[in-house]
Amino acid sequence: MTTPKETLWELDRHTRAKHEILRRYLGAWFPILNSYHHRIVYIDGFAGPGRYKGGEDGSPIIAVNAAMNHRKALRGELVFWFIDEREDRIRHLQKELAKITLPNHFKVEVEAGRFHEKLDPVLQSIEADGIRIAPTFAFIDPFGFSGIPFSLIERLLKQPRCEVFITFMVDAINRFLEHPKDSVVQHIVDAFGTDDAIRIAETPGKRIERLRGLYQSRLQTVANFVRYFEMRDRQDSPQYYLFFATNHERGHYKMKEAMWRVDPDGDFRFSDATNPNQLVLFDADTTSVLISQMQNEFIEKGLVTGRQIQRFVEDKTAYLKKHMTAALRTEEAAGRLSVEPKKLDGKPRMANTYPDEARIRFL
Repeated sequence: MTTPKETLWELDRHTRAKHEILRRYLGAWFPILNSYHHRIVYIDGFAGPGRYKGGEDGSPIIAVNAAMNHRKALRGELVFWFIDEREDRIRHLQKELAKITLPNHFKVEVEAGRFHEKLDPVLQSIEADGIRIAPTFAFIDPFGFSGIPFSLIERLLKQPRCEVFITFMVDAINRFLEHPKDSVVQHIVDAFGTDDAIRIAETPGKRIERLRGLYQSRLQTVANFVRYFEMRDRQDSPQYYLFFATNHERGHYKMKEAMWRVDPDGDFRFSDATNPNQLVLFDADTTSVLISQMQNEFIEKGLVTGRQIQRFVEDKTAYLKKHMTAALRTEEAAGRLSVEPKKLDGKPRMANTYPDEARIRFL
C-alpha cells in the first residue's frame, strides 16, 4: 500500500473490504455496549479526511453513521475521538462532519496529532487515578508501522471492555527488517514490543508468516480472543493483516460474523490476485477444516456435550455455530460421530440437531 501524499486519495478494494468489516461490526458493537453502559468511546487513531476522491465514506463517517442509523436508537453518551497527524486531512474531516446533524448525546472530538502521542497522556492520567475508562473500540489504521507501539496497545487492552482493530502492515515490516537506519528498526521493535521481530531476519523462510505469528502471540498476552483477516496483493502475497483483539467472547463472535459476511468462503483472506476489477475471496473447504479441528480437540475425551463443542468452535476457531452444525451433521452421516438418543435432561434428542444438552462422541 503506497502512502498517499494528497489530502484525498482513491479508495482501493482492500480498504473497501476493511471498511465493510468495520461497518458490520460497529453495527453490532454500538447497540450491545449501549444496552449496558451510559457512555461508550470510539477512537480512530489514523482517521484521514473522512472522504475519498470518489466520494466514498471514510472510517470516521462510517462510524458515525453506524451509530446514527441503527434501527434501535442509542442512548447515553457516545464519544467519537478522531485523530490524524495531517492538518489538511483534519480540516477536511471537520468539514465532512459539519454536514451531519449529530444527536445531542454524540460528542465528537477531532484532533491533529500523532495517535500514540495523543492517547498516551490520557491513559497515563487514567492509570494514575486508578479509574476505568468507558467501553472503548480503537480503530488503528496506519499506512506504515510507526506510531503504533505495542506498549500502548497493551495498556489499552488491559483496561476492561476495550477492544482494538489494527491494520498490521506486515509486508512493509518485512521489507524494512534489515534497514540500515536504527530509527526505522526501532519503530518495528516498538510495534512488537520486543526485538524478536528483528531476529526473524536472521533465519530464512516464511518471514511474513512468522511476523504475523509473533504479533498474534503478543496480542494474546493481553487479550483472550485474537482474530485476523489477511489481505493479499495482485501477486497473491500477504500485504497486511487486520487484527482484532478483545477480552470479551461476545465481541469476538460478532467480529467473526462480520468477517464471514465479507468473506463467506471463510478463510478470512481477501485477494486481488486474479481479476483486478473484482473482489476475489479464497475458496476454502470450511467443513473439512472444522471437522479436523473438532476431532483433534474431542476424539480422546469420550462423551462431550453440544455446549462444550459450541464453546470450542466459537472461542477457539474461526467458525460460527452454523458451521459447527453443518460439520457435525457431515460426521454423523459418515459414521464418524455418535449422538446419544437422550440428552442430559433425559429428553429425546431431535435428529440432526446438536443442542447444548446433547451427548456426543467423536469416533
